[in-house]
Amino acid sequence: MSATSFINTQITNPALRPTVIRPDHWTPLVVASGFESEQAQADVFTLAAQPGHPLTPKTAQEKREYALLTLRNKRLAEMDMVERQIAQLARSFVYMDSVGSKAIPQAESQKITLFWEDSDWIQKVESAGLKWPQWVEHDKLDLKRGNMITNKELRKTLPVRKA
Repeated sequence: MSATSFINTQITNPALRPTVIRPDHWTPLVVASGFESEQAQADVFTLAAQPGHPLTPKTAQEKREYALLTLRNKRLAEMDMVERQIAQLARSFVYMDSVGSKAIPQAESQKITLFWEDSDWIQKVESAGLKWPQWVEHDKLDLKRGNMITNKELRKTLPVRKA
């Protein structure tokens, strides 16, 4: 059951329903770890946050099906950004690898680790023709109750930065 239909069954009066899903209902899809500096992390985030395109272009059949949708269903389909953002993340890493960005790990032993909630996305990206760079590793993201991360590798205490 999706989160939207779950809310719709709980709150039957549409006027009382929230207009958006609350952040505490979100589930992390991928967590990136292993950056050498805060600037490297910010660079990757900036590139990956750009609006992306799907992994593969729509087929003629998918375009026809989209054209037959009602306006509301078209907007709902456009709001699903998961595939686009994962494709943008993969393209960002490929771009950074090709231009020799300072954000990529310089040491051979250091790698950026992507912790995935659903590891099927790794294969979907590769089947679309994108190849993950050598300095990217993949691991499983352990979640408790759907949104609390329990991976020990991600449970490091970081120094407090001054505001």
